[in-house]
Amino acid sequence: MEDDKRGRVMSFYTMAFMGMIPFGSLLAGSLASKIGAPNTLMIGGICCILGSWIFASKLPALREMVRPLYVQLGIIPEIASGVHSVTELTVPPEGKS
Repeated sequence: MEDDKRGRVMSFYTMAFMGMIPFGSLLAGSLASKIGAPNTLMIGGICCILGSWIFASKLPALREMVRPLYVQLGIIPEIASGVHSVTELTVPPEGKS
């Protein structure tokens, strides 16, 4: 994505995300009136767990797809050097600050 389009994309994402909140609340309220609030919350929790499981199962393929772009942009060496510098940090011995 080009840098000059990033603000437009983020504003569209924010508008879509915030615009769907009333519909989700309406759906949850109507579902709660039919099956009860505890059951509605349980269904919502199950949906969250399923969504995170699906995302986690797709993550390796997403990493393989994005890694060449990161290497091309030079992001991977920066991340590697950042991880290396963090692992070099030492914790002072106990009793000394």
